[in-house]
Amino acid sequence: MPVDAIAPKAPGSDARKRLDVFLRRSRSLAPDLRTGVAVEPLVKEAGERVYFRIRPARATRVAAPSGGRATVVLCVMAEPYPPGSLPFANSTRLYRELGVRTPRILEEAPELGVIALEDLGDDLLQAVWAGGGGDVPALYDEAVDIIARIQHEGARLAGTPAAGGFRAFSARLDAALFLRELRFFAEHFLGGYAGLELGGRARGDLESLFGALAEEAAGGPVALTHRDFHSRNLIAGDRPAGSGALRVLWVIDHQDSRIGPRSYDLMSLVRDPYVATGGAARPPFREPDLVDRFRDAAGVRGSPSELLAEFDAVALQRNLKALGTYGFQVSRRGNDVYRRYVAPTLRMVRENLERHSGRSDRRRLGLLLADVPAG
Repeated sequence: MPVDAIAPKAPGSDARKRLDVFLRRSRSLAPDLRTGVAVEPLVKEAGERVYFRIRPARATRVAAPSGGRATVVLCVMAEPYPPGSLPFANSTRLYRELGVRTPRILEEAPELGVIALEDLGDDLLQAVWAGGGGDVPALYDEAVDIIARIQHEGARLAGTPAAGGFRAFSARLDAALFLRELRFFAEHFLGGYAGLELGGRARGDLESLFGALAEEAAGGPVALTHRDFHSRNLIAGDRPAGSGALRVLWVIDHQDSRIGPRSYDLMSLVRDPYVATGGAARPPFREPDLVDRFRDAAGVRGSPSELLAEFDAVALQRNLKALGTYGFQVSRRGNDVYRRYVAPTLRMVRENLERHSGRSDRRRLGLLLADVPAG
């Protein structure tokens, strides 16, 4: 797989046209969601799809989730796709099999590249945290429990014939993929974003360090992973009727699930730039508390020093990969919204390297990144 394949495709310029055709042809949507509708573009993400909320044009108020929403979300892919080939549809079935809450697919039109999804609203965990929601600590505890459920139920399912029907069990988050992502970081963040020109010796040293980090991050115990488990891929929604509690988390953007390091989802959650975007804006949790919760829920064994080394290697690779994505979006796509996440991610990378400054490979990597600007 070439490095360029890591970069998501840009959504097609005909996305809105395909959406309109879908609405006219839809077999599942109510009549007032097919004609004369209001179309609300949702926040553009870094992936290969765009989202729109569809509501009746005359509606003045959206019904609460417990009463059934009067809206749907349409996901428009970069291009049409063959029936049965969409990873998102496959992973939706997987997560429902695992007992993890995720939006239902209401209708799929492969020939148009459009999917109609259950609308859960806009309360991303990131937004709930930014708004000072009092239930945020409990939601983070639940997020860790969801990771443990994905791992436990994934291990159970992997031992059954049904596992062959899910792509996640045959895909790997391995050293080869980690290395491609680190090269992507060098090209699009160090080069494209930061404008650094690495000479032959520095480039060779970086390649050697990247190879060692990729092997280390992928070398520990593995489990089923979501692969992008952070505050912008978790939605706080109402609990099912009769459960008697406040909100619960729903998991989205799970289409890249695969077998990978057991700590990958945890590190995505606790080393998350989306909830660390300012000097005073600290995450709403203590990392050691969530790590301990994960150890208990997932049955992880090992000494604190061994686990810190394992988890930090995974987190370092993950954060460098994120910087590559931000660099690509800013320098190649002109999507400046990701610039704000560079500084907190670099801070986490540097803190990680400093914790292991006794290792020569971490010191060398720190020196190579010392002149990278955060702005």
